[in-house]
Amino acid sequence: MQRLSLVALLFALGLLCTLFFDTASAAGNSSESFDISYLYPLGLALLVAALMWKFFIPIQLANLQVAFEIDDDLYEVHRVTRDLDDARDLLSEGSVGYGLGLYMMGMTGVLILIGEFIFAPDFFYTPSLYIIALLVAIPILISLTLFIIIGITIASLMYGLQESGSGVIEPFWLALAMLVFMSPTIFAYGRIMGASWNMLLIGKWRTSNGKRNPIDPDKPRFFNRLFSLLLVIFLLTMPVTALNGIVTVLYILLQDPDNSAEVLNYGGIIGHSIYVRIDLISEILFHWEFVKSLPQFLSLYLSLNIAIVGLAFIFELTRNLMLGGQSFGGVFGVIIDSPRDIRTEVEAQTRQLKFAFAGFSGYTVLLLLLVCYKEFGDLMPFTETLENEYGFNEEMRLLATWMFIAVGQFIFLLTWLVSIIRFGSLRTLRFDLNPDERREGAVRLAGGDWMRTLVDEAALVEDL
Repeated sequence: MQRLSLVALLFALGLLCTLFFDTASAAGNSSESFDISYLYPLGLALLVAALMWKFFIPIQLANLQVAFEIDDDLYEVHRVTRDLDDARDLLSEGSVGYGLGLYMMGMTGVLILIGEFIFAPDFFYTPSLYIIALLVAIPILISLTLFIIIGITIASLMYGLQESGSGVIEPFWLALAMLVFMSPTIFAYGRIMGASWNMLLIGKWRTSNGKRNPIDPDKPRFFNRLFSLLLVIFLLTMPVTALNGIVTVLYILLQDPDNSAEVLNYGGIIGHSIYVRIDLISEILFHWEFVKSLPQFLSLYLSLNIAIVGLAFIFELTRNLMLGGQSFGGVFGVIIDSPRDIRTEVEAQTRQLKFAFAGFSGYTVLLLLLVCYKEFGDLMPFTETLENEYGFNEEMRLLATWMFIAVGQFIFLLTWLVSIIRFGSLRTLRFDLNPDERREGAVRLAGGDWMRTLVDEAALVEDL
């Protein structure tokens, strides 16, 4: 089965590479000649990727914890990793390298694209584009249910071909087929995000206030507190953003308004409503359109996405996945192992990391590239080919991106709605962050006299 999966994957990659080779000559902003400076983006990307692999990722995984209930509303929290050495040891275990490799492929592909905009924004070196396509395609195409998904995807394409009646598959059906192919990852991501929302919001709010918590067990520093505050704002707006995305896509698909491209380009129904009612917003968007035409801004946008999404938010989800926060903080999440197994079995720990890296990397990178073609189509490679030969004009690129985002938001919103009932009770849960140091007190919290209970409760929250 593994060999057949590999053959199918290589075949799909071969088709993708053939597509890029065929369209390379049509990419008017590419260069076929060679100069040593053309390798600068690749060299810079490999250097940054090596630093990520060696330092940044272990730093993010140096404070993993796992929590399980030992009494009513009392959870004992144990460290899985305490420092960089522990994180590197865990990353070297079992099949973690497989998931981490997929994650690094996607990140490296985006880094090369950033380098192209930094060093030579006027054209793209064609071999670099092939490398980007390969590095990005592998984490996107790999799936645990590859054969089933390939079959459903082919069925979607055949149905789209039949519906078109012209013998050519329309862009909408191509986008829908890719959406079907990515559905396992999208469903998993939406469920994890929805079930993790309660724990992440409460944990990051406490971090922004300088308090230790199960997600951030160490005393937070200034930048950690600042990022946590930004993440809290992002989390608070997620349900509204999700509802806007879902309603917008349904409105465009069902009503097909004449100004659909404008609605999609200016933030969906909510954003467009603000745009047409407030003159100041229109003026801001005018300047925004000018800034979007600058290659330097696109490189900055991609860099911030890697820093915020690739190196921060995904790791917050990973920490909550390892902690077991979905089980006591949400409903309908993706539970791979029980918290007690995660604490005692290295194999269970490696499964969490493998699932997080392999599951998140393809979807997040694909969304990032779709957004780039949606917002910065004039700067991206092969835009003219996509428009002229495959029909992916600006409106179709906008709709395809909104469809991908809306499906994930729909799964998130459903999971969030059934998980939000645990928000109040989650705030009252107590977590013993140092059970090894206070073993006797933590275990015997339910017994003893009132003074022992008072002292133990004060110790749990470090209230001298």
